[in-house]
Amino acid sequence: WFDYLRARERGIAVDGLAIFVPAGRERGACLRVRWLDSSLAQFRVYAYGEGHETEIDLHDYGNVDTEVPPRRSPAGGQRSDADKILDALAAIPEVEIIETSDQARSIRVRGLEFAREREGRLTFGLETKRSAITSNTAELIALARQLGYVRAPGAEQHGELYQRQPELWLESQVRRNVSEIDASLRPAPIYGQVPALAGGERGIIDLLATDHCGRLAVLELKATEDPHLPLQALDYWLRVRWHLERDEFTAKGYFPGVQLRKDPPRMLLIAPALNFHPSTDAVLRYFSPAIEVERIGVGMDWRSDLRTMFRIRGSDTLRFEEEGTNA
Repeated sequence: WFDYLRARERGIAVDGLAIFVPAGRERGACLRVRWLDSSLAQFRVYAYGEGHETEIDLHDYGNVDTEVPPRRSPAGGQRSDADKILDALAAIPEVEIIETSDQARSIRVRGLEFAREREGRLTFGLETKRSAITSNTAELIALARQLGYVRAPGAEQHGELYQRQPELWLESQVRRNVSEIDASLRPAPIYGQVPALAGGERGIIDLLATDHCGRLAVLELKATEDPHLPLQALDYWLRVRWHLERDEFTAKGYFPGVQLRKDPPRMLLIAPALNFHPSTDAVLRYFSPAIEVERIGVGMDWRSDLRTMFRIRGSDTLRFEEEGTNA
């Protein structure tokens, strides 16, 4: 809205943006505003209550409200029934076993979770969860293979299970083909939702990776058009940077054997090429220069073949060039 008014009101100077939020709900806005480019505009945040408003001192909001949980320690001693079942499932090519931020293991087929292990207890099912024991191994294998069939790329019947959780399917493709997204990134480990943001389901996938030089990269994935993608990516990025400065990732067991650099993380926004919201350019224009942002558009057939169609740095606009003609 601010950018639009600046473009429309040519005869007057639109110098600042004042953001009003309910008292007690200002933290998120303040953290974001601290990472906007103050050389482009004056940004102020006000908290309003019963008939009055108060300007917030942004310097009071330097600390973030997340934590980095410790990584799960490798299991020692006798292996559980759940471990034996997971061994059988891991032999199925479509199955992926992902460690989660709450020290559980999510068992998925192309992003769709059908089982979860936590503290040696395995549950499974798509709608109703029930406990699994070794006698359920064949049932779990059959379920995994059925999901592999109905969620196969190009499946003839695009039913509800095929359409479910497209962001997690895109995450699965990125994890398997991260070098296609950026050849400088290490293929493993790649962590999800670290740190985890409060507030429930965001609809956007957060991944944390590192390149071969030890610099962190925040990957934000969205399979459908969403105007909130850049700012929600900023929410995650600023928290990752805060924890990185305090060496919490290394201390909590992340990226073992990698010497993490203190440089601010890179931010990679990943979506199908035609599914970046038109407002993305305008929003990124006001990000701080300290944030290195790159938009990566993948082909619309990403379910079957993840390919990068374009890369755009910062708020640059995508332009297609033909011989002798700019389109």
